[in-house]
Amino acid sequence: MTLQQLKCVCAVADHNLSVSRAAEILHMTQPGVSKMIRALEKEIAVEIFVRRGNRLAAVTDAGHEALALARRIMHDRGSLQDLAKRTQSDKSGTLRIGTTPIHARYALLDAVRRFAKRYPGVDLDIVQGRPAEILNAVAAGEVDLGISTLPDRVPPRVVTLDAYPIEYCLIVPPRHPLLAKRRVTIEDVARHPIITYNESFNSGFVVRREFQRRGLAPRIVMKAADANVVKAYVASGLGIAVLLEMAVEPARDRDLRVIASDHIFPRSIAKMSLRRDQPLRAFVYDFIGLVSPRWNVDAVRDAMQA
Repeated sequence: MTLQQLKCVCAVADHNLSVSRAAEILHMTQPGVSKMIRALEKEIAVEIFVRRGNRLAAVTDAGHEALALARRIMHDRGSLQDLAKRTQSDKSGTLRIGTTPIHARYALLDAVRRFAKRYPGVDLDIVQGRPAEILNAVAAGEVDLGISTLPDRVPPRVVTLDAYPIEYCLIVPPRHPLLAKRRVTIEDVARHPIITYNESFNSGFVVRREFQRRGLAPRIVMKAADANVVKAYVASGLGIAVLLEMAVEPARDRDLRVIASDHIFPRSIAKMSLRRDQPLRAFVYDFIGLVSPRWNVDAVRDAMQA
């Protein structure tokens, strides 16, 4: 098995199963690419591609797994080649962070500002997505650090660290009936139209779970993935919403009112996620410490080796 064989199968898969396009990208001939793929399939005793005549038509079930392993090998080879570069320069490079829009906008703003001042030579690449997408990006080595709540399953190669607590509150438009109550209950909330996060985000899941746990079925009038969208529709009178407390900005959200709901919706914990076998540059450890001071270099290394 050679790295060139792995490059060939990955290039074909990445270019719509076109051997000619893969050959062009790799500066090889089409017969050369086909020969490499055949040799690899013979060595591992797995058909990676479905063939119809002389054309590659699809990837087999086993081929999908083989491609994932091939990509992992190629990525780890790149990480090994980058090791000297990583250790030689701690003041320049790129820090890739995967997070959700609300964490990027509110929770991480101060840490990012302080990091940028401390490391002017390091570029920040903030990739936004859903928690499951972030975790997959960490596992694949596409980002250096993930920051979000976690889905149910965490890949074994990923280690997670507690980052900070997430509190929830209820937002309503001015003069809403709930503002007259001394202590709002979940039954009170369920009597009103609700705007909520999509369940692929932890905030939406937490709200739905608490209603289900109490046997309640409120009327969900809208689902969204952006805090500003949720706030805008609450302000318009469409409904009320359970929002992350960090997303409430009193100076800007003057057309909203906030009701404490920590007795209804339990706090969550934001997590930082790292690939266990990926070497970290000094500035990555530093950013982790800016997000949560409890994690110094030794604590992070201990967690990654546990």
